[in-house]
Amino acid sequence: MSVIETGERIAKEIDEKIDGNVVSAVVFGTDIRSEPKEGMDCNIVLILDKIDHKTLLMIDHVVKDSSDHCMITPILVEVSEIEGMMDSVPHSFLDILVSYQTVYGRSLFKGLSSINHEHLRAQIEQSLREYLFNARRRLFHTYSMGSGVVNEIEAMRALLNRSVQLYCILVKPWLTQEGEKWESFFEDFQVDEILLKGHYRSDIGSLSDEDLRKLGFSIIDQGIKPILRKIDEMGPTQ
Repeated sequence: MSVIETGERIAKEIDEKIDGNVVSAVVFGTDIRSEPKEGMDCNIVLILDKIDHKTLLMIDHVVKDSSDHCMITPILVEVSEIEGMMDSVPHSFLDILVSYQTVYGRSLFKGLSSINHEHLRAQIEQSLREYLFNARRRLFHTYSMGSGVVNEIEAMRALLNRSVQLYCILVKPWLTQEGEKWESFFEDFQVDEILLKGHYRSDIGSLSDEDLRKLGFSIIDQGIKPILRKIDEMGPTQ
């Protein structure tokens, strides 16, 4: 059973327990179409008409009694709070907007054009700056490591992946497939770097430490940094 199917079943079960209080439910993450692994968080968001103490207790009982292999730790939001996000998206919800699927009830995250563009741009810029600083720190760390270079570069690849996703949320929200987003990235930024294109999505375990560091630098110089520069150049009034 996929994460999407699991999320739908859980949402229905909770809705039955709390008398139809679930307005919408979404699952999010890059692996929502796969089968959840044991101990993995299913990343479920429940949007409720009202959240009170009784509702919290009933949801807690459903979660504890669930027989699913994944840990169920839903994010709980009142529907009025979702409506308020049209002015400003919380930083934590950028993770949801990167990759989500409505599995129950109404679709409330559709139509990013209605979200305040200035606020969204500022939050994405903030995230990208953190990714850039973190990527540089990780690359620098590889020069003092005797082992573990692959893990650091893998983490940097994940930062670039999130950067591409956030870029598309802001600039091309109509792109929904990961492949489309990557093609758009390569086209918009004219990435010709062999290391970035050739090894970004492949198994890098066979690369030497020197080539891994070159890949890491390429991720920063050809990926995260140009994306941040373009978002920054948009300015707060775009």
